[in-house]
Amino acid sequence: MGSQVASYAYLNTRVSLMAEQLLHRKQRKALLQLPLSEINPLLIQAGVGALARQLPKDPAQLEQFLATILVNESIKLMRCLNSNERNFIRHWMRRLELVNLKLLLRTRFSGSQPIDPSHQLLDLAGLGSLDLQALINTDSVEELLRQLQNSSYSSMARPARKAFEEHRSLFDVEAAMDTNYYSQLVHLASALKGNHKQQTQQLLHTWLDQVNLISLLRFRFVYKLSAPHAYFLLAPGGRQLSLKTLQQLAQLTSVKEVVEHLPGPLQQQLANTDDIEDIEYHMLQLVRTRANKILRKQRFNMAIAYAYLYLREQQMQLIHAVLKGHLLGLSNELIQFCGDPLAYPALSRREQP
Repeated sequence: MGSQVASYAYLNTRVSLMAEQLLHRKQRKALLQLPLSEINPLLIQAGVGALARQLPKDPAQLEQFLATILVNESIKLMRCLNSNERNFIRHWMRRLELVNLKLLLRTRFSGSQPIDPSHQLLDLAGLGSLDLQALINTDSVEELLRQLQNSSYSSMARPARKAFEEHRSLFDVEAAMDTNYYSQLVHLASALKGNHKQQTQQLLHTWLDQVNLISLLRFRFVYKLSAPHAYFLLAPGGRQLSLKTLQQLAQLTSVKEVVEHLPGPLQQQLANTDDIEDIEYHMLQLVRTRANKILRKQRFNMAIAYAYLYLREQQMQLIHAVLKGHLLGLSNELIQFCGDPLAYPALSRREQP
């Protein structure tokens, strides 16, 4: 018991120190608005001081630099956790490897140029588990998925292979992979104990509400999938949107109609909104607020590591967008527009610090 308390005390200290790197709303706004020559203090505050000294030569190197920081921080936090908690955090971080896998699929089998793993795929070091070169060398989607069955993603390979056999579509393969990833994450969260489980599931299920609502809207009204097809590709039910509710929403015929039939709290927050991107920004705000609440109020709880990693990844995406915009010579206005959806005034006024 004593060693467990000491371990969580160490976790609290680790997370508290790392959380000092998280920029507050005013700092994020300044990062978006300031010229490149004036953002170095913010980069140092965000724990990416090396970027203040010298920017990478291209956006791919920048993305790799930021991903490496995120991976290294997650590994440090996992050392403070027990096996079930590590398994959850490791699987959460595997979304980065899933990005690699889907990019490889899309590039290798859609008639694009040959893939350059050193330039296009992220090196995940201690978190990576796939033999990417072996997958690059495959000659067909079927062969790639057969190789995947012999990896740590074997449970993902089976539904992905079935989806490809039925639809002959890379979109369906990727969606099946996503669905399996979410299901595994829910399963791993259910293996946690006590307050760790409760707080982690609150954040996870809030995030799944965002994932499912935005996926449903895009599947139905952008990709024009049938209601059963769209519903089949969704993640497990979240905090406010159960699978039964999502099944009912999938039958509706417009974004506006879906919003009107959302459960009470969500419907009030999204009232008069019928743009999918605006809805996504509102849902993102809900997840950020939940993560911030856990990070501020919880102690001796692995959920603070999860909340920190969620917020840290959001910050890395912001830094990447801003610096990529400067590398590409975009205007400040365009960088502000692309950099952070929570910088939109209507959302910023309601965001928790």
